[in-house]
Amino acid sequence: MSKKWFFHLGLIGSLCAGQAAFSQDYTIAKLKLFPDRDEVLIKDVTTDSLGFIWFLTNGEIYRYDGYRSLDILKTIAGQQLTDDMPQRILIDRQHRLWMAGNANLSYLDLKTWMVHAVDSSLLPPVHNRMVSWIKQLADSTVMVAYENGHLLLIHDNRFVPIDGLYHESVAANNKVSPLCVTLWNGKYWVGTTVGTVLSIDPYRGCRTEYHQLPGIHQHIPNLIAGDDGLIVNASPDQLYQLRSQGEWEAFVPEGFTLAENEYYVLGEGKQMHVYADTKSACLLDADFGITQQIAMPLKNRFGPKHVCIIGDEAVLGTEEGIFVIYPKTKGLSQFIPPNASTNKSTRGIYVYPDGAFFYSTYQGAGFVESDGTVWPFEQLRHAYVLYPINDHELFVGTEGGFLKIFDRKRHRVTDIHYTLTPETAAKHAFNLPVNVMSLAETDSDYLIGSSGGLWLLDKKTYSLRRFADVSGEPHGLDLQIRYIQLTPQGSMLLSTNVGLFEVLQRQVIKRYPLSGNLGVYKSLAVGDTLWVATQGKGLVAIDAKGHVLQTFTTGEGLSNNLVYSLEYADGAFVVGTADGLNLISGQRVRRIGTAEGLSQSEFNSGASFWDEPRKRVYVGGLMGYTVLDMSQPWFTNSNRLESYVTEIHTSGGKSGAQSADYTWPYHGDQTLVLQPEQSLTGLYVGTPGNYRADSEIRYMLNAGNWEPLELGQFISLIEPSPGDYHIQLETRSTGIDSKQKAINVIKRPHYYQTWWFRGLAMVLVLLLVVIWYRGRIQKVRREQAIRNRIAADLHDEVGSSLTRIFFQANTLSAEQRADEKQGKQLELIADTSKQALLTMSDMVWSIDSRFDAMKELVIRMKDYVYRLREELDFSYRFEEQGDVESGKVSQTVRQNLFLIFKEALTNAIKYSDGSEITIAFAVDKAIRLVITNRYTAKNNAVAAQQGGRGLQNMRQRATKIGGVLSVADGEGEFRLTLDLPPKRGI
Repeated sequence: MSKKWFFHLGLIGSLCAGQAAFSQDYTIAKLKLFPDRDEVLIKDVTTDSLGFIWFLTNGEIYRYDGYRSLDILKTIAGQQLTDDMPQRILIDRQHRLWMAGNANLSYLDLKTWMVHAVDSSLLPPVHNRMVSWIKQLADSTVMVAYENGHLLLIHDNRFVPIDGLYHESVAANNKVSPLCVTLWNGKYWVGTTVGTVLSIDPYRGCRTEYHQLPGIHQHIPNLIAGDDGLIVNASPDQLYQLRSQGEWEAFVPEGFTLAENEYYVLGEGKQMHVYADTKSACLLDADFGITQQIAMPLKNRFGPKHVCIIGDEAVLGTEEGIFVIYPKTKGLSQFIPPNASTNKSTRGIYVYPDGAFFYSTYQGAGFVESDGTVWPFEQLRHAYVLYPINDHELFVGTEGGFLKIFDRKRHRVTDIHYTLTPETAAKHAFNLPVNVMSLAETDSDYLIGSSGGLWLLDKKTYSLRRFADVSGEPHGLDLQIRYIQLTPQGSMLLSTNVGLFEVLQRQVIKRYPLSGNLGVYKSLAVGDTLWVATQGKGLVAIDAKGHVLQTFTTGEGLSNNLVYSLEYADGAFVVGTADGLNLISGQRVRRIGTAEGLSQSEFNSGASFWDEPRKRVYVGGLMGYTVLDMSQPWFTNSNRLESYVTEIHTSGGKSGAQSADYTWPYHGDQTLVLQPEQSLTGLYVGTPGNYRADSEIRYMLNAGNWEPLELGQFISLIEPSPGDYHIQLETRSTGIDSKQKAINVIKRPHYYQTWWFRGLAMVLVLLLVVIWYRGRIQKVRREQAIRNRIAADLHDEVGSSLTRIFFQANTLSAEQRADEKQGKQLELIADTSKQALLTMSDMVWSIDSRFDAMKELVIRMKDYVYRLREELDFSYRFEEQGDVESGKVSQTVRQNLFLIFKEALTNAIKYSDGSEITIAFAVDKAIRLVITNRYTAKNNAVAAQQGGRGLQNMRQRATKIGGVLSVADGEGEFRLTLDLPPKRGI
């Protein structure tokens, strides 16, 4: 059998025999710039200080915020000074977007979003303004190069034209165009199209000097500043080095050459240099040594046109879009089986103590020696599970081929030789466990979990029998036995397609779920807790009785709730799911996705192994084995992504005028103020560098619930009420703790919603009330004065006159006793005048405002009853309840209530049977007067008259003052009740 060599650890990508290998620390990703376009022609690319990527297409400039691309020219359409289309762009360290066209040069201030045009006098003549490139050097100087040789240096706000190349072109009658620039030895070095290098000394008034490569007249497209000299790239594939002393020599890097017949770009960076052509991208060190080579995932083989290096990342602009090369997460690597088949979906893996391992896939298996030697077994297919028999032999459980044995010493795989017990041969000869899913062992037997139940293989005789529980039911465990775990108590835990079962002394007990069925792929005991990998419920922790103690689902940060594989390594769980890999330590969940360099997202069941001596976890999936180095600090907050508010859109007023603010990422504000008519129609969030991690953004408004912010979504507040709104943004990425950002939105109230306006309105209302009240009081007082005056006049004038008539009639009556007829007439005059005097007294009392008190009313009522009893001699009882001492009563109520009282009392006396008349007067929130009298049965007809004309008058008076008068007549008792509503007239 032939041997194949390969480097199996620390590699990303497909590795085959004889393939060269480099340290695989970087990965490449293509950005999704537009939702409806996969291919975008990129003419230039740059980045800002926050990491947002800006790119130029055919006449359009965009800012990519990690989720969407903003059309910049549309946002400044009202500011464009000319119709000149940008040909090159650059963002400098002062947050200025330089836009160089073929006629004008301007920049957009990102902090104010204002466009500023460069004075035309600083630019070449209009007919010579075909721009070639615009770049920023290491000292922050911006250089703009034109095809005719003109150069413009921009440092802060100083502009220095350099026309040396242009004059050289004119003098030589040969066009000399600048192609590249770098900063080396304190000077700016510019490569040209005629094999010369122009140096510009900024410390000596921008003095220029020409350097000619010996015998070289080709283009010089790239210059790289090195520690030992200036590296010069002469087309197509030559490299030279200029020493500090002015000596030229050939530069031949070890293991790296430039492509001779392909278009390529060569980018200069501080930490690394990048070479990229149509096939691959190479990361180069300072000596142009290759540190990593990555295949370019181009469809049409149009090579990169532009490269921009920022720190440890490289952004490549191509005719198909933008690709980013960035470092993947440390400690993450992959082993791809080198078998000939393209199907790399893996299952079992076993690592020997010396580091050698045996792997299995659906289309072949293999053994890898500790020195990297590979022994492939292409015919061993559908191997599912591996289990050691001894130091050099492994059981290989297959799907369809039962058990096989791998012999490490002989490097061969053979079928197992076994026999059936008599009972097995009689009952199960045609239902043997050909599909092996799990293996374990006791002191006497190997345990075989199959798709059709649990089987036992005797270690000594290799006789096979089916497990039967104490009930004797042959199909008691006719289930998929996916994993077998032995416990210290001597029981077996079986992970099956319907749940987790415990087998103790041949008795089968279901442990999880306690009700219903749920598939379980694996279980692990950690202390007294059993952790269960479920088929849809995430990772579940249960106690010995099966009660759920804790769960980890997508709600707790798990990438998917379908858990296929599970390992416990140095205090952390490694969880392989249907969509991503997860690490769990305590309550912390660390998700690892394809953006971090994980080349596969879906993992297989039963395909994991914890190599404790080397601190590595192998997790098998559809594209081989992912290898985690558990010695790395996985649970840290390094390299966390941070989100920014990228756009603020508002509308306001009756016209609905729209406004937008794109400066938020650059001025650091955290407070947005909305005017009274404004609404927040769109708050957009971007995450620079989100290609490095599978990040998620969610937000919370005013300490409410967290809501996810999906791709393209925004936050809005339409016609919010005045007040403060607190928006909390959270970005969940590679870190254990999420990166949060707080934004305050203050909605200004209308003037009529402000506290001072409300206070002023309240003061005005109070003032009006006071004015009204004072006017009312004055009116009442005037009315009271008039009433008092009328009462006084009646009392003084009419009262005195009636009194004189009364006494004169009495005197004449006494003197004229003889004339009986005349005496009776005089007595009648005296009685009439006396009655008129009493009536007038009542009228004066009712008019006089000094008697507008409940106390005076009660006194008047009692006085009337007393005087009437003196005349008519009847029995009565006067009851009073409530506050009659301090209560007030209006003149209208007092007058009518007293008249009703008089009329009712007169009727009661008139129709009474001579028994006691009851008068009840209650004053509380309402006023109630009740007069009760009894009458004899023979006076029944008379009693009916008690509610005659007088009752009608009394009801009219009651209605006048808002009261209700009612009567009750029955069983020889007549009751009249007057009810006044609460506070009526009081």
